Amino acid sequence: MRRVFAIVLMLLPLLARADGEGAVRLLDRAVAHIKSDGGVQMDFEYSAYDAGGEPLFAEKGLFYVDCRLGDKGKERFALLLDELKIWCDGVQQWNYSARTGEIYITAADSDEAQSLSPLHIMQLYKSGYNCSLGQEGANDVVTLLPIDDSGEFTKVMIYINKVSLQPVRMRLFMGENGRIDIAIKSYKGGLELKEATFVCPLKEYPNVEIVDMR
Repeated sequence: MRRVFAIVLMLLPLLARADGEGAVRLLDRAVAHIKSDGGVQMDFEYSAYDAGGEPLFAEKGLFYVDCRLGDKGKERFALLLDELKIWCDGVQQWNYSARTGEIYITAADSDEAQSLSPLHIMQLYKSGYNCSLGQEGANDVVTLLPIDDSGEFTKVMIYINKVSLQPVRMRLFMGENGRIDIAIKSYKGGLELKEATFVCPLKEYPNVEIVDMR
């Protein structure tokens, strides 16, 4: 019995590494799938919770993303909620906050801008996170944990449909700041999205303050 137990202990690191490698392969395949779909629209529900798990608010929103870069430096995307709207055309990014009445403009390749990319969360393992692979019903579940305290999140859980390879839910844990749940309700790929989809319509916000941080 002791010998069997010792062998199990010896195998645990190898099993953990294989589990992590499987999670990375799954995330890479899911990201590649989104990129191959060209223009993508995701309808989602965004829910925020406090540190005790009590709900703060929930609202519906839209993601648009087009990873066909062309002469752009980064993928183009737009995240549209009632209180927050983000547009990125691959060169610059506009962040609109209804609460502050301001629009911040940053370069698309800045750290601040890229942390909001819809594909950024699915590739966190490249920037200081370990990952493991589990299952829940029809979904594979990748759990990301920061290697040290410098990570953006204390834990991230990404749910990916086993058949379609499409993300269906993301849970972002932020310690004392609570957590955010993003439930993706529908996914449409192969869309021809216009350039204007990813550019802030400044004329629609005549009274907001523009803060250029480029």
